[in-house]
Amino acid sequence: MVRTRNIDFDEGADSRRFVTALARGLDVLACFQVDEKWLTNAEIAARTGLPKPTVVRLAYTLCVLGYLRHSRDSGKYALGDSLAALGITMVSNLRLRRIARPYMQDFADRYDISVSLGIRNGLSVLYVENCRSGTPLSLGLDLGARLPVAETAMGHALLAVMEPRERERLLAEIRQAEGERWPQLRQAIETGCAHWRARGFTVVVRDWQTDIAGVGAAIRQPDGRVISFNAGGSASKFPRALLEQEIGPQFARMVKGLEPFVRSEEA
Repeated sequence: MVRTRNIDFDEGADSRRFVTALARGLDVLACFQVDEKWLTNAEIAARTGLPKPTVVRLAYTLCVLGYLRHSRDSGKYALGDSLAALGITMVSNLRLRRIARPYMQDFADRYDISVSLGIRNGLSVLYVENCRSGTPLSLGLDLGARLPVAETAMGHALLAVMEPRERERLLAEIRQAEGERWPQLRQAIETGCAHWRARGFTVVVRDWQTDIAGVGAAIRQPDGRVISFNAGGSASKFPRALLEQEIGPQFARMVKGLEPFVRSEEA
């Protein structure tokens, strides 16, 4: 029997165990966005910061493995079926998603608000579940949508509950990516984390999209993985006073009630 030892991931990309080629391939897959099917080599190179010849080799490999598809007519690439199968498997195995859905839907119907559940994906939070009220104008992003960690209520909630060392690594990545915007974002993040410590939820009004407001809360599982929730809608419909006094506390109570379900490593 092969024995495995606990691995310390604090070294991150500086570790000798880190496989740069694999990381670059995953960067290629991660650069595709929702509602965006085809990308050229040049577009992939611009988004990943990789040299175009490297992108060509990585794209070829990913196509052979089925993680990308290639159009002979346009020369562009799209995500492949192998990647879809991985995503479906991962989301299906997220037990908390199935458990949380009825509670999320009840909250969405009660307040006529959009309620979502997400996990971290790089510098974003990736939607893996979304519940909307029956109102036609109910706001909601589709599954697979990404929201920036640094600028959203659910992102601030995620940061607030992360293990300290992991949070510091993520903040360093955000600082490097945002450049001149970092001081402003850092202040918003610190305010959000302080709000979570005081009241159990975060609030962002008019966040990364125009006229959007919401509250966030999160749960850290025993393995350190964070599941983040948000409830949001139009800022004109959900002013800060309503979020602070009613929706936020009720939302924090709902998420807190889900914590017993994540005591197991299998959640």
